[in-house]
Amino acid sequence: MSKTAGAWKRFCAVAQPARLTGALTLTAGVLLFGPVSAQEPAERVTVQLRGGDRVTGALEDLEGGTLFVRVSLHDQRRIPMSDVALIDRVGGASGLPDTELGRARGATPIVVLSNGRSFDATLTDIEGGEGSAEPARSREYVFRTTDGAERRLRASEVGRIYTGNYPAIPGATGTSGSRPSSGPAVNGRVRVSAREPWVDTGVTVRQGQNVQFQTVGQVQLSSDSSDVATSAGRAERAAMNAPMPSVPAGALIGRIGPTGQPFAIGNLTTVAMPGVGRLYLAVNDDDLSDNAGGYEVVLSPAPSGRH
Repeated sequence: MSKTAGAWKRFCAVAQPARLTGALTLTAGVLLFGPVSAQEPAERVTVQLRGGDRVTGALEDLEGGTLFVRVSLHDQRRIPMSDVALIDRVGGASGLPDTELGRARGATPIVVLSNGRSFDATLTDIEGGEGSAEPARSREYVFRTTDGAERRLRASEVGRIYTGNYPAIPGATGTSGSRPSSGPAVNGRVRVSAREPWVDTGVTVRQGQNVQFQTVGQVQLSSDSSDVATSAGRAERAAMNAPMPSVPAGALIGRIGPTGQPFAIGNLTTVAMPGVGRLYLAVNDDDLSDNAGGYEVVLSPAPSGRH
């Protein structure tokens, strides 16, 4: 798929939903009259990032864990799904119903249909429609439900897509392009990239000390865009050569010191530290080279004297 070719046509689809049946076509320097192929107008969405920023534009595609949104002719945003808190097709990501938000604050991604119904599922792909590799095909959203089944919906059936743990971590930086690299925690916050081994959080802990974890985000564990996990890991997927083979692939794990024994964190909110030293975090996987995304983790160690 070309992300730049045909950009003017895609942008015009947003500004002018009604298409003419004929158009001027320039071929080899000659003006010709000919039919315009029937294509659905590009749909406008509002994407709320985990840092609270919003991006509104024409939704073009989801490919390799990256969401493509065209804000204007020369401004295409490439947003890692790990940065996305909400994709709103109907309401501009504002005035969200309390009945939705109650569920959306949980760790499980949910899909709200245009008829108001909802179900638990993760968005894995977008096929067809303006800006995609098959622009003449009707757009479909592809989801993976919690039981592992695939579910496909027409674009008109989808209202909002929450990616889990809504809202975003307060104060986290959200961008529509590159993400900050993994590194020591700033104000207790650290990014754990799925492509980097053992991130030094810069936080020193003592044995038995309780550390609270607030983790959001999603990781892609291979080039397959449906091979995704949250901090609890992907239950049906193992990584036999990962630091913790018995823990689901993609789970958040930790260790004390650069050579400490790994321990599981997952989606736990409080974990007692098994040793003394610097806390390191990682994504539990055996091949990091084809991964994408990461977790945003807020660390809150209990003060000295408290366990």
